[in-house]
Amino acid sequence: MKKNSVYTLGSLIILLICAFVFVILPAMTGSAERQQTAVEFGKYNGKAIRYEQNSDFSDAVTYYGQLYQYYGRELDSNAYYEIFYNAFNQTVMQYAYKDAVEKSGYTVPKSAVTRQLIPYFSENGKYSSKLYRSTPKDKIRELTEKAEKTLFASRYYDDNFGSDDEKLGSDTLYGLKTSSKELDFVSNYGEKLRGFNAAIFALSDYPKSEKVAYGKANTDKFIKYNLSVISVEDKSTANTVAKRIASNEITFADAVSEYSNKSFSNSEGKLTNAYRYQIENILVEKADMDKLVALSKDDVSEVIPTGAYFSIFKADDEAVLPDFDSDDTVNQVSSYITTYENSIIEDYFTEKAKAFAAEAKKTSFKAAATTLSVKTTEIAPFPLNYGNVSVTASLTSSEAAFRNADSNENFLTTAFSLNKNEISEPLLLNRNVVVLQLTEESAPAADADKSLPDLSSYDKTSAQAAILKSDKLENHFMEVYFRQMMNN
Repeated sequence: MKKNSVYTLGSLIILLICAFVFVILPAMTGSAERQQTAVEFGKYNGKAIRYEQNSDFSDAVTYYGQLYQYYGRELDSNAYYEIFYNAFNQTVMQYAYKDAVEKSGYTVPKSAVTRQLIPYFSENGKYSSKLYRSTPKDKIRELTEKAEKTLFASRYYDDNFGSDDEKLGSDTLYGLKTSSKELDFVSNYGEKLRGFNAAIFALSDYPKSEKVAYGKANTDKFIKYNLSVISVEDKSTANTVAKRIASNEITFADAVSEYSNKSFSNSEGKLTNAYRYQIENILVEKADMDKLVALSKDDVSEVIPTGAYFSIFKADDEAVLPDFDSDDTVNQVSSYITTYENSIIEDYFTEKAKAFAAEAKKTSFKAAATTLSVKTTEIAPFPLNYGNVSVTASLTSSEAAFRNADSNENFLTTAFSLNKNEISEPLLLNRNVVVLQLTEESAPAADADKSLPDLSSYDKTSAQAAILKSDKLENHFMEVYFRQMMNN
C-alpha cells in the first residue's frame, strides 16, 4: 500500500491540530502510566491548557516533535524545551481563534469535512472506497472530529491572514485584501538610497591626560579610606551593637561576625568600595561623610544611616591620598567619570568633532581626517528604513558606532536631511560622536528584487504578540515546565 498523502511535507506543515497520532516523548514524560496525570501549564479565557493524552496541547507537542524529527533535529533537552514552548504558544493561539469563531456562530459544513478527509483515504491521488471501508469506524470518527476542529479553528486564521492553497485572481480566496495604495507604498518603499562618509570619535578613547587632569581637580573624590563596617537592617539593633562596642562587651571584629549582613563589606567586615565618592553614594546624609573623615585610627563611628541599612564604621588606618601616576587610580577616575559624569567625555569629543567638521568644510572630509588623525568609514547606500524592516534594504555597517542606528530617530533625521556633500553637526551614537557627510543619493539597482514581501507574516506576528500578552492568558509555562517536566 502506498503511503497516504498525510505524510507528505506539505501535509506536515499545516495547522497543528491536524496531527492525529499521540506520541509520548520518552525522555521528557516518563512512563505511560505517569501520562495519565494531566499537567496544567496555564489557562486562556478560563480554559485550562493541559498536557494530557488527546488534549490540544499534546497534539501540538506531537506535531512539533514530528516536525523536528522530519528535519533531522536531535531531540535533546533544548529541542524538548522548544517543542513544548512552541506547542504551548500555538495552543493559546488556537484557543483565542476558536473563541472568536464561536462568537461568530459559524458551523463547519459537512461538505468541507468530507473534502478534508479525502486525502486520508486516497491512494496515488485518488479516493479509495476500499481504504475507507477497511478503516475502523472509531478511527473514521476520530478523523472526522479532528477535521471539524481543524476547519473550525482555521476559519479565523484564513479569514484574517488568507489561505495558502486557494486563489481568486491575484489574491487569496480568504483573508483581508490589501489596498492598491498600500501595495504602491510598499513597492516604492526604499526607492531612495543614501551613502555617507562618517568620522567616528569613540568615547572609550578619552585620553589618560584628561582623566588625570580631572582627578587632580577633584582629589577628594579619590581618597581611599581604610574602614571596616557593620551594617544591620534596623536602627535599634545598630544602637545596641554600638553600645556593646563602646562598653567593650564585644569587639568590633566579633560584632561583624555576629551582627553584620555584610552588605558593604567582605566577610571580615572590610569596606569594599572605599573611595570617598563610593562611600558618599551609600550615605543617606552626605554630611555624615565629615564624621567618617574625622575618625582617627581605631576610632568607631556613631550609628550612620546607609541606604536601607544602619551602619557603624571603624577606622583601621589612615586614609590614602590618590597617586595619579598609578594606573589603578587613573582607572578609578575613568570609572567614576564614565558612570557619573559621562557628559564630560561627550563634551570633549563633541568639541573634537566640531573642529573636524570645520576643517572638513574648509578642505575636504578625507583631508581633515588625515590632518587631525580621525577615524573614518564609508556607509553603503541605504534607504530610510526605521528598524531595518525586511520589506526593503537595510543600513549595514561593521562599525559598532552604527549598531541599532536604524532605530535612532536623531541619526535618521540628520542623515536624510543633508544635501549632497553637506557635513552634519556632531551626533551622539552608541558611545561615539559621529560626523556625517552625504556622498551619494541613488535608486536601487535595476536588477534589484522588486517582489513584494508577504505582508501577512507581519499580521500573524502581531496577532501572536497581542494574544500572548492578553489579560485572558494565565501563563505558567516556565514554572511548570522546569518544575514538573524536567524532573521527569
